[in-house]
Amino acid sequence: MQNELKRNMTSLQSKIEKLIFLHNKVLEDNLKLQALVESLHQQIASQNTLIEELEKEKVELLNNRQPIENSHLERHKLRNEQINEMMRDIDKCIALLSMNKKNV
Repeated sequence: MQNELKRNMTSLQSKIEKLIFLHNKVLEDNLKLQALVESLHQQIASQNTLIEELEKEKVELLNNRQPIENSHLERHKLRNEQINEMMRDIDKCIALLSMNKKNV
């Protein structure tokens, strides 16, 4: 009976040691996972900051784009006016040449 009690105690002690080892292993794994979670939270915060900066830059680019488009339209109108003025000058020159041709 005493031998059986000693075996049971030894078995119980080895099971307790194994349980303590597994508990320590779980605590260690938990610390690693907490560090990973913290790292991922920092990465998310960094990505959110980058997204906000890119959104602001996008808004600025869209706001700056409008004046550029207006400027482009104004330059286009100016070029058309210059072309029309040159065409009128060419027509005047042709008319003068035609008159000179008749006079000669």
